[in-house]
Amino acid sequence: MPFPPSRVEEIFSGAAKEGRLAHAHLLTGAPPGELETLGRGLAANLLDADPEGHPDFFLLRPESKSRRISLAQVHQLERSLSRKPHRAPLKVALILEAERMCMQQAESANAFLKTLEEPPDHSLLLLTSDRPEALLPTIRSRCLTFPVIPGLNPAPMPGIDELVQGWEQSAQTDALGAYRRASLLQSFLLGARQKLEARTEEMDSDEEEEESLQAASTASQLVRIREDVITHLVRSAWQRARGDLQPEIVREVESLEKLRQALARNVDPTLAIEVACLRIAGLIS
Repeated sequence: MPFPPSRVEEIFSGAAKEGRLAHAHLLTGAPPGELETLGRGLAANLLDADPEGHPDFFLLRPESKSRRISLAQVHQLERSLSRKPHRAPLKVALILEAERMCMQQAESANAFLKTLEEPPDHSLLLLTSDRPEALLPTIRSRCLTFPVIPGLNPAPMPGIDELVQGWEQSAQTDALGAYRRASLLQSFLLGARQKLEARTEEMDSDEEEEESLQAASTASQLVRIREDVITHLVRSAWQRARGDLQPEIVREVESLEKLRQALARNVDPTLAIEVACLRIAGLIS
């Protein structure tokens, strides 16, 4: 069951006082920015100080145009954790968008596994990922996972309010309502793709490598838009629940998370969206 950020902080605080903290924790369920804020807050509580510039705090985030976590970054993390803490009882490492170490041959993730398997006694790892399905199963299995309920004030997206309104108005538990929702979501994502592609075509580039980078950037932006849209719909469902975990709301959230996972596996988007909307309506399991 997902937790509000305040509950995660409460659990961490209690476990820290009782000496029951796990070595590695995975924060997921919310957008990257919210997970980073929560991760920094947990680090501050553990270090009893602002983590920014703290000698016992290590921050790892994706770098370069490809937004990967490189092997060199993982080795730097290993060196930092191998040294004893300077001021705090332990060293805390916050690894943002951890799925980014699993790109291509996942050599960074495989190197990171050594730290998870043989952790220094004086260290604690905080991983964040809004796409945990993209992490290696061996990494997920070694982390204590905290699904986080997203905040209620997401960053604005052009047209998202209209999409959410139409989505809520098509909440009938029948096939017609399911396909209305599927059509709304497909049209929104198609429009986003067309706008990004049109913007890319306007860029004058004769360099093949530059064109390849632009294409990769467009694909990356589409993935992020898709992730943000699903997050907005999940937030909409939680808002409608008003704290009451009604079965239909839980089913909607679980179906949207399954959609997120299916799209991350490159399942055909049209089919994945239709299946998700039929699941939300309770017409298939």
